[in-house]
Amino acid sequence: MSRRRRTDLWDDFFEAMRWLFTVINPAWSILIAAGFFFAPVLWFKYKVSIPQFQVFGYVLGGVPAFFSLAAGVAGWRYRQNRAAFLQQHLDIGWLNNLSWQDFERQVAEVYRQEGYLVDEVGGGGADGGVDLRLRRDGLTTIVQCKRWKTYKVGVKTVRELFGVMTAEKANRAVIITSGVYTDEALRFAQGKPIELVDAAQLAQMMRRFQHALKQSLEPSIVSAGSAPVPAAATEIPARPKCPRCGSEMVLRRAKKGTHAGREFWGCSMYSTAKCGGIREVN
Repeated sequence: MSRRRRTDLWDDFFEAMRWLFTVINPAWSILIAAGFFFAPVLWFKYKVSIPQFQVFGYVLGGVPAFFSLAAGVAGWRYRQNRAAFLQQHLDIGWLNNLSWQDFERQVAEVYRQEGYLVDEVGGGGADGGVDLRLRRDGLTTIVQCKRWKTYKVGVKTVRELFGVMTAEKANRAVIITSGVYTDEALRFAQGKPIELVDAAQLAQMMRRFQHALKQSLEPSIVSAGSAPVPAAATEIPARPKCPRCGSEMVLRRAKKGTHAGREFWGCSMYSTAKCGGIREVN
């Protein structure tokens, strides 16, 4: 077992305080920080007779006080971002306007809402193909986020993540993209514990998450005259069926014509059975 890093203690403390200030008013961080600071300072002042040792009171009180204030600011920012998120119209265009940091952060919040312990291990560095690790009910899921506007996610990406999943002995792998998948990638994932979430499906997940979040914050407002709560946000929305042959459809993007650049649902049997069934992305 690897030795726990010393900084983990303060990281955990910061995260716990940050979560607290997303629940209560972040202004309380000022009072809590004052308590953290003055308690050891006063104790050393009246209990330790050696003046040189009294400086330890300032150190012992200053560190948790600093983390408390920083967590209060982080909690305030979270509440501001959450309020803005609740007012957004969530569609593929909204996804494409997110930075990759916000893209990963929003996906992480969806899974946290569903009770997962989320470890954000991405951040644009050498993450081994993993951006998020999810843990719940003794199972581990690795997630890779691809905020791509014009690129397709190919079979190479899916195959590599499958290898990472096997090496880490994870139970499941999920790739979430703001774009589309190639037919080869979709075929490779069939029959494997890999879920491929495209932009249209992710937008549906985000809308479910937004609705659930609104209900948790304003249950009386949402429940009055609104539809029932939709399915769990982390339940991957099913792809629609082809209106011609009934096969599963995949998200595609028009390459030319008046609708160039726009996504649409196309029949997965187009390349084999030449079925040209399409649906609009709602």
